[in-house]
Amino acid sequence: MKINSPIFDQFKRPLSFGHRGVPIEHQENTMSGFKRAVELGLDGVELDIILTRDKKLVVFHDMDPERLTGVKGNVPEMTWDELKDLEIKQSIDVGTEVIDYGKTEKIALLEDVLEEMRGKLIVDIEIKAYRLDFKQRHTGTELAKLIRRMDLFRDVFVTSFNFFPLRWLEWECSNIESGFTYTPKFMTPGGLLHNIMESSVVGKWVGSTLTNMSINMIDDNTIEKVHARGLAVGAWTLFSQDPSWFGGALTEEQELEFIRNSSARGIDYYITDDPVKLQSILETL
Repeated sequence: MKINSPIFDQFKRPLSFGHRGVPIEHQENTMSGFKRAVELGLDGVELDIILTRDKKLVVFHDMDPERLTGVKGNVPEMTWDELKDLEIKQSIDVGTEVIDYGKTEKIALLEDVLEEMRGKLIVDIEIKAYRLDFKQRHTGTELAKLIRRMDLFRDVFVTSFNFFPLRWLEWECSNIESGFTYTPKFMTPGGLLHNIMESSVVGKWVGSTLTNMSINMIDDNTIEKVHARGLAVGAWTLFSQDPSWFGGALTEEQELEFIRNSSARGIDYYITDDPVKLQSILETL
């Protein structure tokens, strides 16, 4: 089945993406983690972005920086000057354990990360959202302007749980690949979002060429159904440090079986917290 994604249509194997970099070795969403992904020979990385009050796109996951920096606040209401000097802590609670990474890190601007990764990795830019927030539409506009200015159409794609910024991204620049991200938390059977997904309204409205789906949402015919709509499909998050986000942990054997089955069915990419483990498994298939 031919898909409408120029990025993924060129590959005949599933790609491996580090989730927020390489979080088993470096703090999430940091330049050190992204550089390590290059060293490991990954195909790409997934990262999170938030638009600051002064319209800077920062690479950061939490709306409140306290968990990662110890400083309480609200990133969308802060300026880059307020954020750039914050230290990402040496020891981070990643969900199931606390990891001591050995040193602190700085928050990065998306533009700096993309310039560093240019020609080295494919970047999945997730517009961070915890609800369907109409105000976040401006993030899509500013991101589209940046990608167009940097001419990175074949190097990046954009995803989000919030379809408003994806629609505004599409309106600003329709050449950027993008797609909606699905999680069981938003997808109760028979619920509104479940029905929207089944009718593919969201994908058409935001001009999707791909979709990110929780590994707990992909069953025996999901990949074929998504491909039939012309979309590439990726699974998150394999070997997760915090499985609560996508509905609970799988055993390692279940994850191995998932990788074998989904690879055989033609899945396009995986997002993982442990890219070294994923790479070693994919090499055996």
